Amino acid sequence: FAAAAGYIATINSFVPQQALRPRYLSSGQVLYRFAPTYYDVASNSNSKPSSALRVLSEEQTMHTAERLSGMSRGEIQHIFEDLDGDGSGSIDLAELDLLAKYFPGESFSPDLRKKLMKEIDTDDSGDIDAEEFYQWMVVNAKSEGSANEAGTKKMSMRNERLEVGKDGIDDHLMDLLEELGVGAVVQKVTHPLHSAFGRTLYDHFVSCYLISKEWGNPECVNVANLFHALYQRGDGMRAVDFEEYRPKLQEKLGNDVEQLIYLFPSSHKSALLADGLLMAPVGDDIQVPNVLEGGMVTIPKELRPALVDMEVINSHDQHVLENSDPVHNLWSFYQHATVLKIMSTGAKEAIHEYQKRAVGASVADILAWHEGRFAESGQDIPDLWKSHLDLFRPGGKFACAEEAMKIHADKDGDGEIDWEEFVSFDFETCLV
Repeated sequence: FAAAAGYIATINSFVPQQALRPRYLSSGQVLYRFAPTYYDVASNSNSKPSSALRVLSEEQTMHTAERLSGMSRGEIQHIFEDLDGDGSGSIDLAELDLLAKYFPGESFSPDLRKKLMKEIDTDDSGDIDAEEFYQWMVVNAKSEGSANEAGTKKMSMRNERLEVGKDGIDDHLMDLLEELGVGAVVQKVTHPLHSAFGRTLYDHFVSCYLISKEWGNPECVNVANLFHALYQRGDGMRAVDFEEYRPKLQEKLGNDVEQLIYLFPSSHKSALLADGLLMAPVGDDIQVPNVLEGGMVTIPKELRPALVDMEVINSHDQHVLENSDPVHNLWSFYQHATVLKIMSTGAKEAIHEYQKRAVGASVADILAWHEGRFAESGQDIPDLWKSHLDLFRPGGKFACAEEAMKIHADKDGDGEIDWEEFVSFDFETCLV
């Protein structure tokens, strides 16, 4: 993954990177290649990073924390109600013992229960209420999908408490966000599974930056996430005139960061294409329609991992986490299955969460769901969707992958794929 952004090593205030230099072909198509340069993290600013309080409101901070933990407030509330055996609206020390089934990797000794009670019961009342439980879970636990076929949540405890935005964001980046006016732009919901209600473009941008940083991406990729949809959103809206702002952002952010921002709208729009960002075979440069300038633009293989992570983060920040529909989750998993091998570890974990929530669904179910959506709306299926759905029809890429899974995942040879076999199967094997 480091190849997407160059070797990262801090030397004083500089981060050695690989900046992109455009080379224009006779057709007018742009092809990008690497040339050494430096990206100054503290460019145009001698100030310290902003505090977490300036970065996001408390509500939006918890939104981001939920995405990093893989659990929504609703899911955590469901666990709380399961532990609250007597329905009193609070959890006592004895009921806390029931939490063990959600953390199969932990030994719930009397000492651990006492420790958890002390940590979670912040008002020292002797009981844990729903808000205390939520506030602890979202920053101390991490979803590992379902523990069994019945859907019992499986979680692990973090070694260190998650502190969203603890390092803040450099002031010069915050000032640039303010200058661009993204806080006044409503984050429009463009997908039925999105949860972007009541958010601004600023909230979305900052959350993407923080997720990218928590997932361990290079700083140039983090900063690109902070401005990823500035030139054009998925619905076609443009927050700025990209032709006017390209030289400005190249100066303020560096060519490497700005190039990722420039490529993102086109890579995002190509996500469902068989030869696009998420579906094309890994290992070669790909060409996708240039949504900003027309024609085609080349995404070099060296940059594709960074753009894939940006795509995963963009959707992960917006999707409804508590969606338990196995068909929806299997579709989300298959969208990204081809590029799993070039994702960061954090992105890969987020995509595998879809797989773990998809038990019982099939590619035929995905096909029926989407065809039904268009039929109910009275619309013809657009060409883009037709080609995408072909991947799930008999003979299509994902239909073939499912057949391969039936052969290779059935380890006990009983003719059925149980939960353990499904979640342990390496989908990359059948998508090569």
